[in-house]
Amino acid sequence: DVMQSVTNCKDDFDLVQSNLKQIAQLLADTEDYLLMNKYSNVKEGLIDLESMLVLGERQVSEMDAFLDTILEKETAQRTEVTGFKDQFRELKAYAMENSASLSFSWNKIEEDIAKTEKMFSNFEEWMYASEFEKASAKLEEIKISIASLEALIKDLPDLLQEARGVLPNLIDEVARNNALLQKKGVSLAHLEVEKNLILITDALKNDLDSLQNGECLGVSDHLLNYKTRLLQLNDQIGKEGVAYDDLQQAISEIEDTTTETADAIRFINETFVKLGDRFGWGDLKEKIAEQETKFTELVEKKNIVVESVKQSDSSSVENLYKLKELLQDIASCNDEVSKLKDMMDNAHSDEERAKKQLLKLQLIMNEMQVKIRKNRLPAISNTYNEDLAKAFDYISSIEKLIDETPLNVQLLNATLKDAIDFVYKLYNNVNNVVGMAVMVENTIVFGNKYRSTYSDIDSELTRAELCFRNGEYTQALTIAIATIEKIHPGTYETLIKENAKSAA
Repeated sequence: DVMQSVTNCKDDFDLVQSNLKQIAQLLADTEDYLLMNKYSNVKEGLIDLESMLVLGERQVSEMDAFLDTILEKETAQRTEVTGFKDQFRELKAYAMENSASLSFSWNKIEEDIAKTEKMFSNFEEWMYASEFEKASAKLEEIKISIASLEALIKDLPDLLQEARGVLPNLIDEVARNNALLQKKGVSLAHLEVEKNLILITDALKNDLDSLQNGECLGVSDHLLNYKTRLLQLNDQIGKEGVAYDDLQQAISEIEDTTTETADAIRFINETFVKLGDRFGWGDLKEKIAEQETKFTELVEKKNIVVESVKQSDSSSVENLYKLKELLQDIASCNDEVSKLKDMMDNAHSDEERAKKQLLKLQLIMNEMQVKIRKNRLPAISNTYNEDLAKAFDYISSIEKLIDETPLNVQLLNATLKDAIDFVYKLYNNVNNVVGMAVMVENTIVFGNKYRSTYSDIDSELTRAELCFRNGEYTQALTIAIATIEKIHPGTYETLIKENAKSAA
């Protein structure tokens, strides 16, 4: 079918060629007629030319369409190879511009460029021979070659940066950290650091050889895997280092807590012997024995675990877990022992505090009585005498409680609190009464100088004196101040104070 179509196409082509020759001849004849001014012949020639050109255009278009169908595959291959040529030229130019960064694999890159150029030449030969199937196969080879070349040129710098820079530095860092911690005494045998570094280094060398030979496939995944493994290894080394420091800290805390607990138990036993009967601690004997037994067992366990950890080649993280568990048990025992110790301390402190407070209360009571006697108050209310007696009763109760054995600390603290509140309140009341009485006396003394001059002043001060003798100190002070206010408005208080100072 194709051969018959080609034969027909040749006949059509001959017709087109014949028509083109006739058009050329007619054009020349018409131009001659135009020069000879034979316009009627020119007009006829133009009409014929127009019809011949329309016919020729149709013939050429039909023939061109037919040829397109015949050469469709060739055209497609031409279009595709043109795209590949443009892509190849760009890659080649890019490679030349970045030859320095590609120098590691430059021989392979040059080799691949030359091979690809030869593939293009072979393609053209097959196309010239109309061997379109072979040309298509060669086109596929070109496509694969360009893709491989592009991957090599574009990916190589980043891969080399990882393979020759990042990863070697990371390997050195891991080796350095491993050496530092081993020198410090940290056991890292379980991580097999040296073995892992050797395996990664050898594998990295193989990948570098692959890159030098232009083989990038899979190298990126390999490098990522190495990097992940090295980062994980470095992280584990770091954790072991931190765990080792925490391990030493935990051992120190265990020793300190053990010593603290032992001292507390010794104090408890000594205090119990001295003050057990005094404070009625008979029910604590069993608790103390229980904690002492528990602590003895923990000390034995501590000696075994700490020694085992010091001699162990296992992970510091695992050993730290064992020590923290032990520390928690010892700390729990220490808390219970501390509670007993604090209870004993507090009981003894409460007794000493009660004795000191009792002495203070006795001194305050003496001070109140002395103040009243010293100021010779003419009258004291029955309430004061009753409160005074009640205060002495409180003091007597506290003395009895302190002398009792066993000492009731709770009752002693409660009684002491009530006594302190009552006595201090009474003390403030007495101070107020004494102060008021002194002020009344000073006011009356200040006003005496005006009695002979003002009869009403004399009368009011006499009334104030009467209230004072009857123990009505507030009323007496009110009357006396009101009287002085009449003579010296606004300044009486200062005058009274100055007068009292000069009299003293």
